[in-house]
Amino acid sequence: MEQDPVFKVTCPCCGAILTVDAEHRVVVSHEVLEDESAKTSFEERMKVIEAEKQAAEEKFQESIRAEKSKKEVLEKKFQDLFEKAKKAPAGPVKRSIDLD
Repeated sequence: MEQDPVFKVTCPCCGAILTVDAEHRVVVSHEVLEDESAKTSFEERMKVIEAEKQAAEEKFQESIRAEKSKKEVLEKKFQDLFEKAKKAPAGPVKRSIDLD
């Protein structure tokens, strides 16, 4: 039983059908399957683009708000840590290596 050196394989990523020559180890041809979900009307695609644009604008505005309040947040964190440092015992902390 002799095997045909040309066989077909389906690509796991895109679903294309590849025709491979086993003897020469090359792809002889490929057939790209049309994705039904890729076929959208112009109006539907424009709605998707507008929604993506709106989401990007919201993320941008949120980053602006975060950047504006960054100074106050850092100042509050500093004050909290400063208060903790005041309450902590004064002096150097003894490590186990210092006890030898």
